[in-house]
Amino acid sequence: MNRKKILGFGVAGVLVIATLAVGAFVFIQRSTQGNASGFRPGMMMRGGAGQSTAPGGLIAVSAQGTPIPAPADGTKQPENTAAQKVGNLNVKLTLSPYPPASFSQGDFKVTLTDEKGQAVTDATITLDLTMPEMPMPSNVLSPKHTAQGVYQSAGRFTMRGWWRIEVMIQSAGTKQSAFFDLWL
Repeated sequence: MNRKKILGFGVAGVLVIATLAVGAFVFIQRSTQGNASGFRPGMMMRGGAGQSTAPGGLIAVSAQGTPIPAPADGTKQPENTAAQKVGNLNVKLTLSPYPPASFSQGDFKVTLTDEKGQAVTDATITLDLTMPEMPMPSNVLSPKHTAQGVYQSAGRFTMRGWWRIEVMIQSAGTKQSAFFDLWL
């Protein structure tokens, strides 16, 4: 081979190696940094430092993923329930069975009350189940009103990992969302 071809192959090889190294660096950084709620992609499957590998951990979060503190009134929720205030609504999400298992049918129950604790019975609820770190097919549930302020639907998580549940609420001409994070 002539010198130009050898030099060309050498430069191409260096570029390929550099690209792979940068890609590996970015992957490692994203896998260890986590988001504002403290979750790291793949943490439950790998068992991150000091983290349990058990499924569960249903928590209320902001739209950015920051955990929302428990209510100041000291009310303790069961481990399968998380709650938050959104606008003038109190939104409570309950999952059964708990902890949920991937591919198994489960019950999603949303309880809505207003700021006075009165049941909200005229809302339209949609649940959007997504994995923030992974593109997934649409997994949307449409709970139906079953009792005073209680909306229920059956659904399933399609794999293990970090899930975000967006509870979209249309009531009294307004649209609001509450967010919950969960590990499977």
